[in-house]
Amino acid sequence: MEVHHAAVLITAAKDYAPEIIEQWAPMPVSAGAISRFNANAENEVRFVAEVDGEVVGFAAIVPSNEELRACYVSPKAAGKGVGKALVVELERAAKQEGLAILRLNSSLTAHPFYEAMGYQTESRGEHVLGSGQRMSCIHMTKKLTR
Repeated sequence: MEVHHAAVLITAAKDYAPEIIEQWAPMPVSAGAISRFNANAENEVRFVAEVDGEVVGFAAIVPSNEELRACYVSPKAAGKGVGKALVVELERAAKQEGLAILRLNSSLTAHPFYEAMGYQTESRGEHVLGSGQRMSCIHMTKKLTR
């Protein structure tokens, strides 16, 4: 969760208003949020990236929704291939789950990254955060090749 918070608070802050950032990465992390994460009710397939024993990236898919749910990289590891490696692993896992497509709601910040990874822009929209707050996003898809 530290990687998520750092990525949102530092990297995405240039693209979103402070009230969005506060709801997207609330501090401190509540016990309920940790419990929900650990329960993994939607059966996310999750990966972490580590450098010298330190977590520098986190990513997840929800196979039942064909959804790339998350890909966050620590600001100090940004631009070093961590995000790309995580997405490649997510796509490999998605194929193993029998998926032919992945969908995602990209932040404005991550949109160029996902385009570079071969994801196509479908439309602009809003993503509803856990608090009910709405944030601008870009709906994207990628057909997975076998």
